Amino acid sequence: MRRMHRSALGAACWLAATAGLGGCTKEIWVTQYPSFYNPDLKTVAIVPFRNQSTGKNAGNVIADKLASAMMQNGTYKVYNRNDLKALMDQNDLEIAFGGDTAAATKTFKKFTDVQAIITGAVTTYSGTSHNQNKQDPVYGYDSYGNMYVAGYRKYVWTRNEANVSVTATMIRVSDGSTIHATASPAWARVWAEGSPPKKDPFACAANAADMVVNQLIEHFAVVRKKIKVEVDKALRTASELYDNEWTFTNDFKATDENMFVVVALPACCDRNRFRIAIVRKGERKDVISREVTWTKKHSSYGYAFNPKDIAAKGGGPGTYEVKFYSGPEPVLRHTFNIR
Repeated sequence: MRRMHRSALGAACWLAATAGLGGCTKEIWVTQYPSFYNPDLKTVAIVPFRNQSTGKNAGNVIADKLASAMMQNGTYKVYNRNDLKALMDQNDLEIAFGGDTAAATKTFKKFTDVQAIITGAVTTYSGTSHNQNKQDPVYGYDSYGNMYVAGYRKYVWTRNEANVSVTATMIRVSDGSTIHATASPAWARVWAEGSPPKKDPFACAANAADMVVNQLIEHFAVVRKKIKVEVDKALRTASELYDNEWTFTNDFKATDENMFVVVALPACCDRNRFRIAIVRKGERKDVISREVTWTKKHSSYGYAFNPKDIAAKGGGPGTYEVKFYSGPEPVLRHTFNIR
């Protein structure tokens, strides 16, 4: 979509609207913060998950994958199983890895700078394979060019499938309280079909485990994420807010002193910093700009500007453009007029 010519993008939006498909969307990058996140929380330990599944050693597999992904993510300093083995004797390890979170937090107080531990349970970790005998007709042609069934190609069609589901909890070491827990299991299913399929059940299970870990990362760490916003709703101009309803308009007088740039973003944009710039259409120099920090308590919010001031600084009445920046380039634009 970003590579489309502007006129083609407009046509696509018009077609979507007239076909009843809703507004045109655009993808933007944001930083998603967990609801509990505080930069003072710097160090976590990933301990083995309880294995309630039929998968052999599944609790350690998930814990190791999660620790590796957390390290790559960089939100926290992370202790994995091997790190903890180097710090604790066998008795302390048994307590730390034993599943009794109250006892584990006491152990961590003694030996490391860990502020929180992440643990949980693997409720499903299974891979299956199902075979089905099939046959396809093989066609031939007689001397007159007529097609006929000359025989059948017999083969085995295989479907390999894996399901993985995990619950997880982050626990504060200082007092044993729960910082955050998954409201429902992180779950993934991966399958492969063919004769033979490209993945066996073990590869499907490994891929499903990776997908589940990615979901857990979004629960517990700060991540960069691409989201979709509706172009015709995410950035608009309004003259006032009356009875909690915006009066949207693109036309203002050079004597008006009230204008609102109304931004509508999803809750996952909480704590992201953006920049709003107003320029005269076709020019590059900002007439006015403002740094803003989005908060999830708003589904939409109006930032106040002064059309009279904009016209005075921008060369008088004319067509102006609001540019909404997430990073070094504008991700949304909206045109309005001052007359």
